[in-house]
Amino acid sequence: MAALPDKAKPMSDIPHSPLSSPKPMPARPFLRLGRAGKLALVGGLLLLLLVPHLMIEAVIEERESYQEQVRDGIARSWGPAQSVLGPVLVVPTRSPAPRAPHETGPLRWERGAVAVLPTQMKAEAALSPERRRRGLFEAVIYEAEVALSASIVVPAVTADPGAELLWREAFLATGATDLRSAAAAARLSVEGRELVARDASENGCIGTELIRWDLGLDGPPEPGLSLSVAGALSLRGTGRFGLLPLARRAELSVVAPWVTPSFSGAGLPVRAEVRDAGFSAEWREGAGQLLVRNLGPGWCGTLMAGETQVGVDLLEAVPTYRMVTRASKYAVVFFVLAFLTYVLFELVAGVRIHIVQYGLLGLSLVLFPLLLLLAFGGPLGFAAAYAISTAAVVVQASVYTGAVTRRAGLTGLFACVLAGLFGFLYVVLSLEAYALLAGATALFLALSVVMAVTRRVDWASE
Repeated sequence: MAALPDKAKPMSDIPHSPLSSPKPMPARPFLRLGRAGKLALVGGLLLLLLVPHLMIEAVIEERESYQEQVRDGIARSWGPAQSVLGPVLVVPTRSPAPRAPHETGPLRWERGAVAVLPTQMKAEAALSPERRRRGLFEAVIYEAEVALSASIVVPAVTADPGAELLWREAFLATGATDLRSAAAAARLSVEGRELVARDASENGCIGTELIRWDLGLDGPPEPGLSLSVAGALSLRGTGRFGLLPLARRAELSVVAPWVTPSFSGAGLPVRAEVRDAGFSAEWREGAGQLLVRNLGPGWCGTLMAGETQVGVDLLEAVPTYRMVTRASKYAVVFFVLAFLTYVLFELVAGVRIHIVQYGLLGLSLVLFPLLLLLAFGGPLGFAAAYAISTAAVVVQASVYTGAVTRRAGLTGLFACVLAGLFGFLYVVLSLEAYALLAGATALFLALSVVMAVTRRVDWASE
């Protein structure tokens, strides 16, 4: 009988050919590095995350630039930051121009002026501010009602040798940064007599537009004559309001329904109150002299040279883009502390975390102080944008950490750490003056916690 062929072997017993599909290999760690190598790799990743951070910081600067452009545009159409000049008595002068020994022809005259400052001046300004928005950006504008009063005592004025005082052309001068945006016509009276306004822009006053009020004198007044001056200005401006204290004694006051003023200038107010309904402030300043001589044709610029104004800036309650910029400065702290939490999970809890997972966590944190906060800050304001961005990033990073560690306790701990960081950052941003103290204290405490948690780690073993 012929031999039967061997029973066919099952397919599973047939060896795989080189072209057949290989068996799946078990997952292996990305790198089998020691602790020092892993820490160095995490440090390098931190440096790499600074690249997108710096790129988005450029976006923040661009948005701030757009905001300044919008504010400048609103100021051009509504009115710039205003500075008010109170009444000053100006007496024009003329003197013969120097001539060469053999020069002939008609005599030429050089013009000048003598300025008499008030002995007392009082300016009261009532501001009505509001926010004006263009797209996502806004500016603080205001209307100002300014009441002026002054007492000018005419001294025994004498001209320089060879010069002549032109009392018939004497006038009072008032002004502001931009009179084109005046909400109503200015008024000025002397001893109850209303004066007629004339343009005085030819007097070389840089940064201030003048109104000339001719006195209509018939000749030199009696020395010691006191002129009681009263007037009013209605102006429109943007952001800042200031007053020039050109008088021996100047009393200035500003009131406005605005709760975030910033007082600036040569001197601080002698009295300032900020309440829920607004603020009020008073200054007492003085020029220290009554008579200013030898003023050339551009007498206004000479008179105001060196004079510094006092005033107030109407600030936003929470300047969105400035706060976003400040928040972005703390991004590196977030990267370090979040990565440090992951490192502690590996060292203490024995969880293996891939370097790519570190990177994804870092990218999630890049989004918070930069793109999300910047995107929501424009339309919603800083506080709402901060809350939304914090919630989004904490949830995203915590869910991802839960998938990485597969431990509910570690996930909850990480969520608490991250939420605590964001909450503390908001407090630091609100502190302004004490931000450095609070930040330094928090970093010291964080380092103390890390030292306590890792005190039993054998760093020498690999």
